[in-house]
Amino acid sequence: MSAILSIESLSGLVAFSVAVETGSFAAAGRKLGLSASAVGKAVERLEARLGVRLLYRTTRSLAVTGEGDVLYRYVTRILKDLQDAEAELHLMQKAPRGRLKVSVPTVLGRKIIMPALRDFQISFPDITTDISLDDVKVDVVEGGYDVVLRLGELDDSTLRARRIGPHKFITCASPTYLSRKGIPLSPADLHHHSCIHYRFPTTGRPEIWSFKNSQEAKPIKPTIVLNDGEALASAALGGLGIIQAPSYLVSEDVAAGRLQAVLEDYTEDRGSVSLVWPPMSARVPKVRAFIDFIGERVFEELY
Repeated sequence: MSAILSIESLSGLVAFSVAVETGSFAAAGRKLGLSASAVGKAVERLEARLGVRLLYRTTRSLAVTGEGDVLYRYVTRILKDLQDAEAELHLMQKAPRGRLKVSVPTVLGRKIIMPALRDFQISFPDITTDISLDDVKVDVVEGGYDVVLRLGELDDSTLRARRIGPHKFITCASPTYLSRKGIPLSPADLHHHSCIHYRFPTTGRPEIWSFKNSQEAKPIKPTIVLNDGEALASAALGGLGIIQAPSYLVSEDVAAGRLQAVLEDYTEDRGSVSLVWPPMSARVPKVRAFIDFIGERVFEELY
């Protein structure tokens, strides 16, 4: 089987197929831009590898053997599929179409990307979007991703990136909790509060909250540690303590009064929200369409 799938065998299959269609090695050679002897030798090598005679040769014509007839039926389908694939690839270079593999962080994906997908599909109906919601940092190239949405600081790499904006955070708690425990006026006051932290899946360690006055913001011992981003909001809404969460996770609850922002003058952004992709991917229309559409949509939702 491996011999049939070799490059040399493929050229032999093409020579054999064209020879059958044209009726002679000379005519096949003219169609393929080869000499008649080169076509004949390619078919002979194919026969030798398969161990069967495919064509009967005479000085004037060719005749297909029974084995050759079986092979020809399969070869015509294979070559037709290859032609269709080539045509589709050319089409994909002209218009956004095809499968698009994307990785996005879980919470941001659920809050912003998934609601935006309907409009994206309406605008680009020929793109099949394959999205993975995962908080683990994926390998863009090894994983075969076309685009990845990343949070925080970007590593130096050969990947291309588009920074959408800062990764904003809000420190907040429920009004019930704050009425019971008091409102912290500086990061130092947090040592007297119940603080709920997120555990990073990549390191297994609790996050370190970020404040502009680093001297005042000594490490805070978490009261509760959760490995799910959306559980942070649930815990805060339930009055369990104070959280520091991405703005897209809690901004609606803050606006509705279900959560109350604290330490607003101290809470600091953590890196940025960025789209990342392999160097050549942005030349593909489907990738460029996603980068432009989602980049604008995320910016609108966050800022």
